[in-house]
Amino acid sequence: MKRITLITTLLSAPVFAIAAMGQQAVSTDAATDTLTSFGDQYIEEVEVVRKRGGISRVGGPENASMINKDELFKAACCNLGESFVTNPSVDVNYSDAATGARQIKLLGLSGTYVQMLTENIPNLRGAAAPYALGYVPGPWMNSIQVSKGSSSVRNGYESITGQINVEYLKPEDKEGLTVNLYGDTESRFEANADGNIHLSDNLSTELLAHFENRWGHHDGNGDGFQDMPGVRQYNLQNRWKLTAGRYLLHAGIGLIDEERTTGQTSHSGHSVENPYTISINTGRYEGYMKHAYIINSERNASMALIASASMHASDARFGLKTYDVNEKNVYAQLLYETDITDMHKIAVGTSINHDYFGQRINGAVVNGVTLTDGARHNEKETVPGAYAQYTFDMHHKLTAMAGLRIDHSNLYGTFVTPRLHLKWQPADIIGLRASAGK
Repeated sequence: MKRITLITTLLSAPVFAIAAMGQQAVSTDAATDTLTSFGDQYIEEVEVVRKRGGISRVGGPENASMINKDELFKAACCNLGESFVTNPSVDVNYSDAATGARQIKLLGLSGTYVQMLTENIPNLRGAAAPYALGYVPGPWMNSIQVSKGSSSVRNGYESITGQINVEYLKPEDKEGLTVNLYGDTESRFEANADGNIHLSDNLSTELLAHFENRWGHHDGNGDGFQDMPGVRQYNLQNRWKLTAGRYLLHAGIGLIDEERTTGQTSHSGHSVENPYTISINTGRYEGYMKHAYIINSERNASMALIASASMHASDARFGLKTYDVNEKNVYAQLLYETDITDMHKIAVGTSINHDYFGQRINGAVVNGVTLTDGARHNEKETVPGAYAQYTFDMHHKLTAMAGLRIDHSNLYGTFVTPRLHLKWQPADIIGLRASAGK
C-alpha cells in the first residue's frame, strides 16, 4: 500500500490528482488557500487505464497505421487474412477460391508486391505466400502494422506497395493462460491457447498453440464442386526473452502442419466415378533470434543481430497433376542506430538473404524448360546488401527520412533502392505526407 496526497481544486468542476507523498496527506482549497490535515491515510494500489481506439496512426513520416487488439476483438474468430474484414484500409481477396488462397491488396496491386513481416523480420514469402494469411491465428496477434507505399529500406527492397508487420503476444507480458474455442454452422472448429511464465526476473517463455478443422463439403450453388476447402491445421510456437544488463535476446521456434482438400464432390445429386480432387499437404518449420546490445541509452544507441531460418515443404495434387515444392530460407541482418542529436538520427546495417527453391512439377514449363514427369527444377539465390538511413525530426512538426540500400543478387545482378519520406504536421488535425522510392 502507498501513502498518497489528495489535492482538490474548486473550479467549475472538481479535479482530482493522486501522487506519492512523504509523511502526511493534505488537501487544499484554491479559493481560501488554507490547508487542513487529514492525517495518515492508505489506499490500495491504483491503476489508471486509458482505452485506445482499434486503429491508430503510427508516428513518423511513413503512411502507416496500427490495428490493435480492440479492433481484432471485433471478429469472433479470425486469422490474419480475416482480421482485415473490419478494416476498410486493406483489401483481402481470394486469389484461388477453390483452395482458399488469399492475397492482400494495397494501392490496388496484388499481394506479391506487399512485403510480409513478423516482428519486423521478413517472413512468409515464396512458397508460403498463397496461404500465408491463414498461418497466423488471430488470438496470437498483439497488433498489426500496415504501411502503404514504399517503406523503409531497413527491411529490404521487396516492399513495393507496402508492408504488413505482425506483432505476436510477448513472453514478457503478464503471466497467465488463455484458451479460446470457436465453432460455426459451416463445420469449422478452432481451439487456441496462449500461456507464458516468468522463470525469473530476466527470463520468460511463452507457448502458443492452434488447432483448426473444417471438415464439411459445402456446395451451396450445387455445381458439384466445394465452395471452400477442408482445412486441418496444427500450429505451435515457443518464444523466449532474456535480459542481462544491457543485453537483450528474443528467440523462438515454430511449426505448422496443414492439410487442404477440395474439389469435385457430386454433380446434379449423383456420385462422380472419378472426381477431380485437390489435396495440399504442407509442413513448415521456422526459427528466429534477435540479439541486441544497448550502447548508450541516452542517445538510443544500440547494435542488433537478427537472424531467421525456415523450411517450407508442400506436396500438392491437382487431379492427375502433382506439384511438390521445398523452399529453404536463411536471413540475417546486422544493424546499428543512434540519435546524433534530438533532431538527427542515423541507422546503418548490412543483411544477407539466401533462398533455395526446389520444385517437382508434372509436365509443366519452368523458365522455358519443359519438365517431364518427376523432373526437378532447383534454383538458388543469395542476396547480400547494405543500407543507410537518416531521419530528421523537428519537434514532430517536420519529419524527413531518407534511405539508400544496395543489394547484389547472384541471379539478377546489382540494384540500388533509394527511398524518401516527408511529413509536415502544421496542426494536430492536419498532416501532409509525401514519399518517393524505387
